[in-house]
Amino acid sequence: MLTTQTSDLTISTQSPLFWEAMVFWDFILLSISLFVLFAGILSIVFILWWGLLLILSGGKDDKIKPAINTIRYAIIGVIITVVSIFLFPILGRLLGLDVNKYAKPERIFEKIEQIWNSIFEWEDISVVWQDIDNLDTLGPDFSNL
Repeated sequence: MLTTQTSDLTISTQSPLFWEAMVFWDFILLSISLFVLFAGILSIVFILWWGLLLILSGGKDDKIKPAINTIRYAIIGVIITVVSIFLFPILGRLLGLDVNKYAKPERIFEKIEQIWNSIFEWEDISVVWQDIDNLDTLGPDFSNL
């Protein structure tokens, strides 16, 4: 691991997702988060692609049915993924497992945000959302830019 020391800042070149002393529970949390992230991305891609094919089908039944079925299965996949995120901790607690270490929905979504930020090298996505929220404060002539 390469580190550079400045006056009050330590910069690490090691990936924030993987580190040498990864605890087993952190690995499980990372695995669950990656699965949820990829399932969500793939579902969105399938919905968009087959939605485009549905639009371009020209009303032909042999092209409409596969597109509708694929979109349906992609939506069902998203629903199952989201429901499992919230039901797995409940099921784990009923079985007497300590799932708060790795399967708490808040921790999964935090890890997904961390993965997303490390892929796109964004520091804080909340700044973008604050800017979007402030669009309403622009005057009708955009004089507040």
